[in-house]
This record gives sequence, C-alpha cells and structure tokens, in this order.
Amino acid sequence: MKMLLAFVAAVVIVPSTATASTKELDTAVMQAAHFSIQPMPKAARAELATAALAYWKSFDSRIPRNAPSVDEWLNKELSSNDSVRVSRVLNAPEYALRDLAELSEECVNSFDLIVQHPAAPVLTELYLWTKTLRCYRSSSGLLNNLQQAGLSDGRYDGPFSIQHFTVYHDTVTGYLANTIIDEAQNAK
Repeated sequence: MKMLLAFVAAVVIVPSTATASTKELDTAVMQAAHFSIQPMPKAARAELATAALAYWKSFDSRIPRNAPSVDEWLNKELSSNDSVRVSRVLNAPEYALRDLAELSEECVNSFDLIVQHPAAPVLTELYLWTKTLRCYRSSSGLLNNLQQAGLSDGRYDGPFSIQHFTVYHDTVTGYLANTIIDEAQNAK
C-alpha cells in the first residue's frame, strides 16, 4: 500500500509542482511589474525579481536537456564549413533545446542574483536588471525555438505562456531604470 501511495504521489503530485503553469507565473510577473507604479520602489522591484525567478525556474524545469553526445554532434555540425549542414542543424529540435536550456539557465541565474543581493548598490542593481533583458530579447525567436523543439504551439499564451515579455521589457527600460537612477542621484 505504501508503494502504491508513493507511486501516486510521484505521478500526480510531483509533476504538478515541477510544471507549474507558466500562464499563472506569467500573470504573476505581469502583476509584479506594477505597470502603473511610478517610481518603482525597492520592495516592488524585489517582488518583480521574485516573480520572474519563479517563472524562469518553472520554464527551465520544463526544458529537456540533450545528451552530451548530442551536444558534441551539434558542435561538430556548427563548426562545419558546409552551409547545408549548418542550416540543417540550426533547424534541428536538438539545437532549439540547447538554445532554450542555455537561455533559461542564464535567466534563472540573472534573477537569482537580484533576489540574493537585495542590498546591492543602486548601479549594481541597475546592471543586474539590465542583464535580465537578454531573457526578453526576442519573444518570436523564443516561440520559434519552443515550436522547433516540439514544446509549444507557437502561441504567446501556449504551453509556455510569454505574455508578460513586452510589459517586462517596458518596465525595466522605463520606470524601473529611471527609479534606480533617481535613487543613485539622491544618494550623492
């Protein structure tokens, strides 16, 4: 009986936490962006960093990783002088998975730095926020990779919901950055 309960827990409970709805986490990031709050105080920025970290951790946990032998094959094909081979590998699901894994790991690390260093000097904080913009550089490219890897239907509200991307980018490059600059000038 204990084995049956453990099996049920592994099949029912664990996957639901490992694959938390990116739609819910996507919405949480949009709400944490406090699009109407100007300026954006440190507590609101911490809330945004925490919500984005949860989003990217969930995203990252849902990206399968290539076997080392597949990554070796990708590197070999990408270093070829044969444009047909390079083109073929760039359109392979394995390449999309590697690109997605690299991006999601970088995003988790970037947001984790902000969350773990709440007392960072203001210009350091601004630099850390700027680094997170790579996570949002191309929503269409991200959707293309997700679709190429067979993980999404290519929609912004699909299995990997990315509706917060535009709001996030505008928030960081707008009033979040402006608030940090104002804080730096007021600290002088």
